[in-house]
Amino acid sequence: MALAGCASRSVDVDTAGFETRLSAVPGVNGAMVEVQHPGLPTNTNVAIWLFLESADVESVATTVRKVAGTARSDDGVRGRQITISVVQGTRAEFPIRQDVVANSVPVMHRVAEALALPESAGLMLVLTPEEVARLADVED
Repeated sequence: MALAGCASRSVDVDTAGFETRLSAVPGVNGAMVEVQHPGLPTNTNVAIWLFLESADVESVATTVRKVAGTARSDDGVRGRQITISVVQGTRAEFPIRQDVVANSVPVMHRVAEALALPESAGLMLVLTPEEVARLADVED
């Protein structure tokens, strides 16, 4: 039997609740969260798409710091790797996952530089648990 994808809901990460908490972050117009298991079922990554009014480097960097604080305080997300991508607009404008992914703004390489992080992976910013904690400490 072949696996069709790596996205999976997980009982230990409340994706709907986390989406709600992310949507309450100032400047965020909604969020989409999914738990992924790249490579192995034991590898857990929390993928986050943020819907923002502005996708300029400074706004996204500020939002990433706030999201890091939210991730660190979430029992299901804390201690996990997260990836963050941004879409300009609102969640309601992109009801289908494929549209969300296709409309991700290619700004994360500049955001990584602004946050003194290693180079991003294309359209997403990959944050280790240690990087999440460091960014959250800056925001506190």
